[in-house]
Amino acid sequence: MTRSRCLIAGVVIAALAGGYAWGQTGIGSRTLTGNEVVTAAIGGPGGSSIFVPMAQLRGGVGPTTTASTSGTLSTLTNTTGVLVSTTAAGGAMTVNLPANPYDGQTFTWTNGAAGAFTTGNVVATTDGSTIVGSTATGALAVGASIQFVYVLSTNSWYKVR
Repeated sequence: MTRSRCLIAGVVIAALAGGYAWGQTGIGSRTLTGNEVVTAAIGGPGGSSIFVPMAQLRGGVGPTTTASTSGTLSTLTNTTGVLVSTTAAGGAMTVNLPANPYDGQTFTWTNGAAGAFTTGNVVATTDGSTIVGSTATGALAVGASIQFVYVLSTNSWYKVR
């Protein structure tokens, strides 16, 4: 009787441990899209609450890569915080900053190519916000980047590097 109870207890413990381990593999930082939301309380328990997108919680730094060397790139979203160009932009490329940005959102355009960008590449907005500072990337060296930060109170993107 004791032997069968030990065996049953061992099977139950193994099943619980296996179920727990299996349940933990379903979500991770690589499976989040940034569109998931969590509820955040304002003013403590019992107060009103808001939904906060994961992109905002993690700084909106999901990377996107592009091999485009010219034209306009308009597919960036609030979940894109880093754009890596895998081919050197040829001087006629425009990147539209994410529409409907949130306060403090950052956007970085990095040259991940083997050669430098030529001059003439620019960033632009399509949502009525403004860009403070130069919109041109200049001759961006290999591995170099430019970065912009959005400030809600002024509805402006500021070039910080």
